Amino acid sequence: MPSKRTGKETGSSSGGPPSKRQAAPRNHDIEFNTPEQRSRYKSLLSKPLHPSRYLDSHSMNKLGIRDNAFRLLSNLGWVEMLRRMKGFENFTYEFLSSIALKKDRMNFDNPDHRISFQLLNIDYEMSLENFCLEMGFAKRGSSMTLGIMI
Repeated sequence: MPSKRTGKETGSSSGGPPSKRQAAPRNHDIEFNTPEQRSRYKSLLSKPLHPSRYLDSHSMNKLGIRDNAFRLLSNLGWVEMLRRMKGFENFTYEFLSSIALKKDRMNFDNPDHRISFQLLNIDYEMSLENFCLEMGFAKRGSSMTLGIMI
């Protein structure tokens, strides 16, 4: 006996249309620890990311060095390294939405300022001095290095 249903293809038992593809991951697969992190993440999404390791074609064209720069990088085997990779977007959003400074206000002579952040949904915390060392920041005075944040 033929089916009495006509029109659109029937969906799953939920009554909806059959899914054609998996839904895109939400929030870059970041697990937020606090509402503040989620709020910072949403704010960051409204601003474009400008990766710094990529060549600026406009500037190189203006300077007349674009072809020479690409020839040099090609000879070194580094052209592939300049390919844009979307994967870093996750880490950038996760790090920037979770970084926090805990200022030590009790010890003026030798303060132990702490930096906490999240990467790959793992929480990290370290001294400001260690953080500056790991990130390759100048170590003139730990409280002066990231003075904007303090």
